[in-house]
Amino acid sequence: ASAVVVFFAAVVQGATGFGFVIVAAPILASYIDPKLVVPVMVVQGLVTNVALLVATHRHVVLRRIWLMMVIGACSTPLGTFLLVRLDSATLKVLLGLVVGIVGISMLLRFQHAFRNERLASVPVAAASGVLTGATGLAGAPIVLFFTNQGLDQRQFRANVVAYLQMVSIAALPSFVASNVLTGEALRLAAVLLPASGAGVLAGM
Repeated sequence: ASAVVVFFAAVVQGATGFGFVIVAAPILASYIDPKLVVPVMVVQGLVTNVALLVATHRHVVLRRIWLMMVIGACSTPLGTFLLVRLDSATLKVLLGLVVGIVGISMLLRFQHAFRNERLASVPVAAASGVLTGATGLAGAPIVLFFTNQGLDQRQFRANVVAYLQMVSIAALPSFVASNVLTGEALRLAAVLLPASGAGVLAGM
């Protein structure tokens, strides 16, 4: 069942550049402890994003995302702290709320582009970093932000992929230090990797 979930989530990721954790994490967390799901999703995302980054790197606009990368990376330890401290039921509610907000916002298609994009990106990246450590949902605020700014489709996909890769890497030290990235998490990530890899290729 988990392999089927990550396959279809990875298809979405391969096609759009985001959505792997948004699709997979709430479903997996319904029958697996969220404290295990989060590091598994981050590790899976790291590996599957490599192919996407290779395919899209020419369209990355680093000047639009470098500050977001730095702030997001620096915010991940706070999210990991919350992951360790919050109970599983609260984490499930948090996952549901974030996914619900993203879904409703994209459905309504409300847009009001920020004139000072760099300034507006600071709280967005901070929220993304915290969500990375706490839920693995790094892409949720970033996707909404770039959708709001009306990025070209190729830039949108490339910038999201590059950002997610950087912030996911930054989450690993705090996961290790907090004993979140356990042997069990690595084994589950390895078992699910063929399904997620096939899904990304299918999506691309």
